[in-house]
Amino acid sequence: MTKVQINCPSCSKTGSIEISPNLIKDSLRGLLAINIAKDIICPHSFIAYIDKNLNVRDYFVADFQIELPQMTPEEISKADKIPSKDIVDIDLIKLNIPAMLLTYVLRSIFLKQNIILIQDQEFLHNHIQNFFKYITQNSFEMDIIIITEEMYKNDKKNYKDSMVFERINILRNVKNRINPKKLSVEKQIVSRFVTEVGLSYSYIFLKNDILKAFEFSKAIVDLINEIKEKNEKVNTLKISTELEKMYNIKINTIYLNFLIEIVKYYFGATLPSITDSFLKT
Repeated sequence: MTKVQINCPSCSKTGSIEISPNLIKDSLRGLLAINIAKDIICPHSFIAYIDKNLNVRDYFVADFQIELPQMTPEEISKADKIPSKDIVDIDLIKLNIPAMLLTYVLRSIFLKQNIILIQDQEFLHNHIQNFFKYITQNSFEMDIIIITEEMYKNDKKNYKDSMVFERINILRNVKNRINPKKLSVEKQIVSRFVTEVGLSYSYIFLKNDILKAFEFSKAIVDLINEIKEKNEKVNTLKISTELEKMYNIKINTIYLNFLIEIVKYYFGATLPSITDSFLKT
């Protein structure tokens, strides 16, 4: 076992963890994402990216751990055929799409925003485009354009209605739809993806978490329409309870608010706030 020094990106406290050399050897292209649970270094939890030379390259803070709803094995998508390396090189994706950027892109997809990614390495463009097509297959429609920095500068005015990202920087935030402090669910989804060493599992976890968000929010829209057809008042808490029964899941408040935003911005339906629904029960 080898010790690696870790600095918490939230409080700067320093500590060390032990890593098996086999993990580094087996990691994708020598870059390993290690989940640092709270109280190992300090009270915070985060992800450390460690290269093959045991140097910490970056950190990703997932705010805090929240429990994502779990569907039964029969309900989640089966192990689809994973794209070949020629179509999507997941090694390159994990190296060139930082966790924070993936978080921003998922947020934009969930809220039905057009997306511009600035990436000067043009050989990556098809891999990135195919990656997002695969993980949103049978769920969210997405509009992602990948261009070079020069192309963006020469045609910037045509992208004023799009979310624009360059690495972890938000160059254009349409209507301030992305609040970096309110991305708990998206960060949790991304954390599962980046810390899973197994190629197939990392793909499947990510795709299924996205599919669940789509199916749950679409089911909410269907429930809203049924209630309106009966000329009854829509109550978010009652809809949440019905959703839990339909899928045999538990939904916490954070995840429910996440679904409410998808219902509003992606599907164009409205729900009263949880507070208002509680007062009217």
